Amino acid sequence: MSESNMINETSILDKDELIKSVIAKHKRLLEEYNREFRELDGRSKALKEQIGSSKQEKEDTLTRIEVLKEKRQQLYHQAENVLGNMFTDIDDKLLDNKLMHAANDGFTKVRRLININEEKQVVDELLTKLDGMSTHETVQSSVQQIKAKVNGAIEASNELAGTIGIKALDENFHKATEELKTISPRHGWLENRIKSHNEALEHWEKNPVTEENTPEADA
Repeated sequence: MSESNMINETSILDKDELIKSVIAKHKRLLEEYNREFRELDGRSKALKEQIGSSKQEKEDTLTRIEVLKEKRQQLYHQAENVLGNMFTDIDDKLLDNKLMHAANDGFTKVRRLININEEKQVVDELLTKLDGMSTHETVQSSVQQIKAKVNGAIEASNELAGTIGIKALDENFHKATEELKTISPRHGWLENRIKSHNEALEHWEKNPVTEENTPEADA
């Protein structure tokens, strides 16, 4: 073998080793980047789900709050109407006008209350007044209607009181959003680097060593 051929062969062997080194480097970086990317990708997906869930829960809660408020007001209004009909439809001799007017004042007061404990107190007083009405069948029929509607209104108020606060839902939403903003740049950078190293690895694994095909030592 001529000295020139020996030099060329040695040169090709050196380049072959260099390519092997470059391939090993790409694989090492891919392993490192993929491991971190999987962690961030999983967290990113979880945060996006949490953000979507918090947003939907807030919308559902706001809708439910409006429904419950409307239901509460309607039931109290309907109960007032039944009481008002008692004034006009039932013989005055069967009614205790003092209790009737006291019950009417109770409805005026309870509809304006926000605090559930105060509302329950006024309702208890109202129901006591209703219990003191005449035992006459006609009166009791109306009283039972009023009680049913008042109890329904209290149930709506209880559910309102137990509803998750909008402030808490907003805090969860913003906390997840801020965390996602924090990890997104790194997540995107890793995704791009993984793509780049995969392309480079594919290139060097498929292309043979030639004089023209030599990687840089720090590739």
